[in-house]
Amino acid sequence: MKIVAEEIEALVWFRGRGKPSPYRFRYRERDGSLRVVSIGQVLSAEEEKIAGVRSYLYRCQSEIGGAIVPYELKYYIQECRWVLYKM
Repeated sequence: MKIVAEEIEALVWFRGRGKPSPYRFRYRERDGSLRVVSIGQVLSAEEEKIAGVRSYLYRCQSEIGGAIVPYELKYYIQECRWVLYKM
């Protein structure tokens, strides 16, 4: 997987005061077109704290273009911001 680190638009579920669960996200490809990806499976979710910045890291996989593709999403808690971290 390569580090992408692109900001994305995400549709998520919040259950009470728990951490968000990603459902679907949209990102811009290199050619400028938008691609919508439904989360196929969340393999793991863990909290990270790097240089004092808290975030949740989600390791997921989905079918994209006919192939199963693993990727990582990050949610920065203080900034309420989603990033496609690796793909």
